[in-house]
Amino acid sequence: MPLLSERVASNGPCLWLDYDAYAGALLANGSVPWLDVDALIGWMRKAQSLLKSDVIAVPMATVVEQWLAAHPELKIAMAAKRRPVFPLKTLLADTALRSHLVSLVKPLRSSFAKPSLLLSLPSPRLWVALASAQALPSEAIEIDADAVDSAAAYIADFLREFADCGIDGILLQESAESEPASAEDLQLYQAVFNVAAHYRWDAGLRLPVAAHDAALAAGPAFVVSPRSSAAGAAGLVVNAEFWAGEGPPECPTGGFRYAEIPVDAKPESVLDRLAALR
Repeated sequence: MPLLSERVASNGPCLWLDYDAYAGALLANGSVPWLDVDALIGWMRKAQSLLKSDVIAVPMATVVEQWLAAHPELKIAMAAKRRPVFPLKTLLADTALRSHLVSLVKPLRSSFAKPSLLLSLPSPRLWVALASAQALPSEAIEIDADAVDSAAAYIADFLREFADCGIDGILLQESAESEPASAEDLQLYQAVFNVAAHYRWDAGLRLPVAAHDAALAAGPAFVVSPRSSAAGAAGLVVNAEFWAGEGPPECPTGGFRYAEIPVDAKPESVLDRLAALR
């Protein structure tokens, strides 16, 4: 059984903290060193000792953004053709990027044995849009179902790179605009779900709005959303009002709470607020 599911089933509610922005500002001068493995492990040790998240998620979109800033030649290669999926296909096929990510994830696993370790990446629909915007910022690229289906296949191949890294799952991040609106939309991600199932990884969706519950009847093992009523939801997002002093939301039965620490939160209040969630 994947570790995230096992943790919830055996140990009761867990707390998943997204502290990258907050701990990046507090402990890394505003920029988490995703391209320097040793520096990253050092930062993560400090952050984990202070905040103690039950889940560590590697934010692929953030790592890629730093990578492209340091390797402009890859961004040029991504812009070589105007086909919707070409920028993403080129990005995910880059062997140097793949090698770096593996060299990042493996030490995280060996350094942090207790927390669940996941890869957080844009959904196929969202990653096509992000990669196209990075490669061709002045052009409007139309993303249809065929493009999303192809993107899922490229992402599935990319994820096989992490087969021996000891990860416990993946989280597909959506934007308000990219959320699946139907079961057919979600079916386009099936190649990604199949890879996760093959490696016995949990596969989840992060929905900022969760406007289409019916679309989630099958596919993801868990859903992180602002509403515990979302179909299949296991992770309830802690709202912004909590950090201003509001009481904590009740943890979903058999699920967990997901809390993003505001980047400007006062350190003296953060630990008190986290204590209220535990």
